[in-house]
Amino acid sequence: MIEIKDGLLGNTAGYDLNSLGHRCKELSELNFKKYFLFVGDQIGLGFDSPIYETFPYLISKKLNHNYYNLCVFNGGADAIKYNTISWLFKYKQIMPKAIFVASEFVNSLIISDNNLTYLGPADYNDDVIKDFADGSNNIGFYRGRNHLLTSLITNNINVPIYYLNLKDKEQLFDDKVFVVDYTGDLRNQTAISNKFIELYSQNNSVARP
Repeated sequence: MIEIKDGLLGNTAGYDLNSLGHRCKELSELNFKKYFLFVGDQIGLGFDSPIYETFPYLISKKLNHNYYNLCVFNGGADAIKYNTISWLFKYKQIMPKAIFVASEFVNSLIISDNNLTYLGPADYNDDVIKDFADGSNNIGFYRGRNHLLTSLITNNINVPIYYLNLKDKEQLFDDKVFVVDYTGDLRNQTAISNKFIELYSQNNSVARP
């Protein structure tokens, strides 16, 4: 399941979660002077690895930054939009040095009941959800939603965004981001971190005469 705490979507189950349901240090311990922000789904959580082997941890350690991990299990584009915009509104005076986005299931849906008594990822084995998903694909709902989401983010913030583009997966961002193409094992957190670090380092290297 998913819950909202302190205005942010978080996980209700998993390993090494802080009090807000995020797989990183407590928000009160974050050094806002030099930090990265991570958003996405289970790729960025890496629940099958110790936290010190996850790519948010590896990237931040290698590049000597703090980090905060807003990834939500099966959150998809809904969680990316909500958490990114909510964070940047709450902390607009202390923006991250970069935002890293990685999502395996971009088109996942966050649903609730009529009384909003819970939040959770949609069950695609449910016939109603399957019918909705099929119809949404046919009319371009997901593509339209994702385009609006990414346009809202990229047109309103001045923070570099690094996006992990996965082979044979729905692509979220169209432009205005640094795209990291990745075709390897999604469980290989070290390989993912190296791809991100390579492009980030290229963009931030000091030109020498």
